[in-house]
Amino acid sequence: MEKLKNKINIFCLALLIAFSFSLSISNSGYASECGDNCRATYPNDADAEKDCEDTCKDLEKQADKLKDQIDVKNKQANTLSNQLDYINNQQNINQRNLNSTIKNINDLSEKINTLEKDIKEKEKEIAYQKKILSVLMQSYYDYNQQGVLGLILFNEAVASPFEKTDYIEQSGMKASELLENIKESQNKLISDQEELKKSQEESVALKSKLQDEKYDLQLTENQKQSLLNQTQGDQAKYEDLLARVEQQKLELFNFSSASNLGEVSNSVSSYPSPPSKYRAPTSWYFSQKDSRWGSQRIGNSKSLMKDYGCAVTSVAMVFRKNGSSTDPGKLAKEKIFSYDLINWPSSWSPGIDRVSSISHGNVNWSTIDNYISKGDPVIVYIKKTNGRGGHYVVITGYDKKEKDYVVHDPYFGPNLYLGTSRSLVGKIGTNSGTSIDQMIIYK
Repeated sequence: MEKLKNKINIFCLALLIAFSFSLSISNSGYASECGDNCRATYPNDADAEKDCEDTCKDLEKQADKLKDQIDVKNKQANTLSNQLDYINNQQNINQRNLNSTIKNINDLSEKINTLEKDIKEKEKEIAYQKKILSVLMQSYYDYNQQGVLGLILFNEAVASPFEKTDYIEQSGMKASELLENIKESQNKLISDQEELKKSQEESVALKSKLQDEKYDLQLTENQKQSLLNQTQGDQAKYEDLLARVEQQKLELFNFSSASNLGEVSNSVSSYPSPPSKYRAPTSWYFSQKDSRWGSQRIGNSKSLMKDYGCAVTSVAMVFRKNGSSTDPGKLAKEKIFSYDLINWPSSWSPGIDRVSSISHGNVNWSTIDNYISKGDPVIVYIKKTNGRGGHYVVITGYDKKEKDYVVHDPYFGPNLYLGTSRSLVGKIGTNSGTSIDQMIIYK
């Protein structure tokens, strides 16, 4: 009997191994097939058949666990692959957009050339018509100076003055016709000139768009290379990267997940506003919610700018203030991320350098005062003292009367008091106090 059980175990184990290597067979299919094989193998031995079926059930449970493990591994293995597929798809989309823009520029260039030729021809036509008109006008002048009596006296044939009068009448009709033609030609010329100006402006915009699309295409390639460099194609390293990022993300709000966000956002107008003399220009203010990049992913992640983009947006504001042409959408695609959270770059072209550490707890208000007095904005981190999460804003100035700093807040708006941003952050989610525990300075 012991030998029989061993045979059954070996037989069912073989089925299990076969199942493990073929995930296309469902659990119920496996159980049915195992039972059929037991009955076929022991047609005249009820005890052996029952033992075989019992073993099948035990091994089926093990198979379920094994399949779950394999499914998890497959999902994990697909995660890095899916991420790379996503980047490749983005590259394909960017390339298609680039090709489309190039075609539009070429088509528009042909249209501009055609319009320019038409305008030159129309100008020549108008000049010629004006020349003819001037001759006719001279005829009218001569007629008015000489009069019909003069024409009779100075012409031998009696019929001659009448012929000249008829000539003048015909000339008048011709002049009217020419005037109408000139008017139509001028209207067409004006229309063509307006269309040419519009096409030229559109061409400038398309060329600017082309540069952005080339930039996007290169940044997508940079993203892929950065991801491969960080993971070296190793799933374990990729999983470790995700784990570290998820831990770091706890430092920031996911604004969209806050149940009372609407109520808090609507209360911004109820707070006092800094006087105009303390307000910073909005020419370098950016909002992380801007429709141009609010739904854009940060780095290689699925994190959206409108949810987690306060740090990226704050840096973009400071860089723009210092003369860079970047914006949050462009910056979010740069190779300065641990997957989706910004690694504060030590320098940035053209000649923008970080002059502070990036550690939490590095806040020095005298240093902040010194930099903002020179017109250099300072990024600070507002941390909730109760619960997790926080928010980056940019200090732009100081109101001596109110004894409060003025900030560009990437979520709640430009030129708010720091106290306002702190209050709003404290009210989001779990009601809490706040503290300032990090400063980032670029010069």
